[in-house]
Amino acid sequence: MASAFVLVEENSNIPIDRLVEDIRQGCLEANLYLIDGTQDVDSEQNIKHCTFGIARPNQQDLDNSVTNDMIRVDVYDEPALYQYRELEWRDDGRVYFNTLIIDEVYQNEEVTLTFLYHFLARHPQMVVWIEEDWVYTFSDLEKALKTSNLSDWCYVNPNSL
Repeated sequence: MASAFVLVEENSNIPIDRLVEDIRQGCLEANLYLIDGTQDVDSEQNIKHCTFGIARPNQQDLDNSVTNDMIRVDVYDEPALYQYRELEWRDDGRVYFNTLIIDEVYQNEEVTLTFLYHFLARHPQMVVWIEEDWVYTFSDLEKALKTSNLSDWCYVNPNSL
């Protein structure tokens, strides 16, 4: 498993500026190190996509770079081509928008869980889809923090947490 997707129902239209601020605040509260990445803007200089690196603070080297244990987070502003999906097995007919895509989850499960918990605390209507596996709600993440081994939470069916 390499990726996780933070999904919201299509047409929720949460401004990307708010998502970015919530990412920053969530990292601050969770004591995670946030590294600004790239930004893509439209012709009016509105952010349409941006990236961040997120890691535990002890992973920061003296030269201000971050070593291995880092997730990459892509943030998208709705609408965005190719960022919509249906979760066919949920059979609810809903279409979801990929608000965030998190890469490098494998071997960074604890950072991922900590970040997602603090981010979804601000957006409990969102869900997290772990590629090819399960969908987690904010409540599931809360249970995972309290009851599971932090490094294996995303390999466990959320119904068994």
